[in-house]
Amino acid sequence: MKLVKLIRNQLATDTDLTIIRADQPGDLPKLPYATYKVLGHRKGVGQEDISYRDEPNAHVEKRVEERNATISFNCYGTTHDNAYEIAEKLRKWFVRGGSFYLDEIDVVIIDVSEVDNRTTFLIDAYDEKWGFDVIIRYLDMDENEVDYFDKAEVKMNLGR
Repeated sequence: MKLVKLIRNQLATDTDLTIIRADQPGDLPKLPYATYKVLGHRKGVGQEDISYRDEPNAHVEKRVEERNATISFNCYGTTHDNAYEIAEKLRKWFVRGGSFYLDEIDVVIIDVSEVDNRTTFLIDAYDEKWGFDVIIRYLDMDENEVDYFDKAEVKMNLGR
């Protein structure tokens, strides 16, 4: 999802933190870092808006639909407390610091959860992490050329 990548890139730049997509193969980055994962992507409230416009050689259909996406962030630090501090820093970006950027790309924050402890036990050690979820709303727009014709041949049979 291109929009989520834009948000991740700006968030990483503004917070000076490595943020990678969760659940992918490869080596883990050096601590501290954060992961993101899109948990849900669904239709928002209201109906899809469909409009048409004529261009010199085409008839264009534009569809606009409100969409919501839930993005989950997990933060890994050098210590348990460091992971919490990173999660709080990222959360505050959505609540405060990132609002101008999100406004520029026409994204609205619907909800930002509180930071919670997401530590898990792995065979013989703990995977220390803190995280939160963000629900965003945006407009999904598609434009497509619609086939049309300028002339039609009609043959009428009057039944005689």
